Amino acid sequence: MHFTTIFIWFVLYSILGWIYETIFCSVKTLKWDNRGMLIGPYCPIYGVGAVLDVLVCESLPNYGAVFLTCMLGSAVLEYSTSFATEKLFHAVWWDYSNLPLNIKGRICLPCSLGFGAAGLIVLYGIHPYMARVTDALPLYWQEPCALLLMAVFSADCALTADSLIALNVKLESTLNAIDSHISERYDAFIENTRQNLSEGLVTLKEKVSLEEFRERRMMEELKNTLSTMNWNQTRALRSSVSFRHAKYSELGSRMKHALSFHKRNTQ
Repeated sequence: MHFTTIFIWFVLYSILGWIYETIFCSVKTLKWDNRGMLIGPYCPIYGVGAVLDVLVCESLPNYGAVFLTCMLGSAVLEYSTSFATEKLFHAVWWDYSNLPLNIKGRICLPCSLGFGAAGLIVLYGIHPYMARVTDALPLYWQEPCALLLMAVFSADCALTADSLIALNVKLESTLNAIDSHISERYDAFIENTRQNLSEGLVTLKEKVSLEEFRERRMMEELKNTLSTMNWNQTRALRSSVSFRHAKYSELGSRMKHALSFHKRNTQ
């Protein structure tokens, strides 16, 4: 089997995965939810899973063996992908923490069972038609198509990685800006307000705590950071479910909320 054909399968299954994931999540949330971490309409993890399903399971003797292999293989693929992307970018694109029998929110038994069933559907229901499509296309046409798809996919990966790295830099700089000399800023704020209102220092500190002042600083810095983010960075922020990095988790969630609020107000 030629590598060119396998890569075309990978792209086509990635697109099918994106369509499934986007429709499912959009129906679930009753709003458009463009799934996937990349810019284009594809989810590579589905492409990898489907291609491995075809290559590994085609020679297995029965449905039970295919189901078990796909169930265990999907768990390994999901866990390793989640672990790798989290370590690289601190971001989370799926989280099964609210589902039963999950491991660190990366995988869970119900979803692994579902992917086992999906492996049967792909191998026996979808792939025979997919193979007909690629078999009908001569190899000398498949090769330029595959090269073009590879160029687009590689550029997308590079742009997405750059956006995610830049997003983490912005999160770090925003946190530093929030906490930079926070105690001194707080004392200066209290003193200026006291002079303007002629109130006692203790009374003012009772009205505006350090935590409340930090909250104000956070909102100010969030607005400043969001105003400097380009389209790729805001898309990367929207595509992530959350940030598991202890320092970024709260700030990332706040930024996503502020971004959604701004989008609603501008529509």
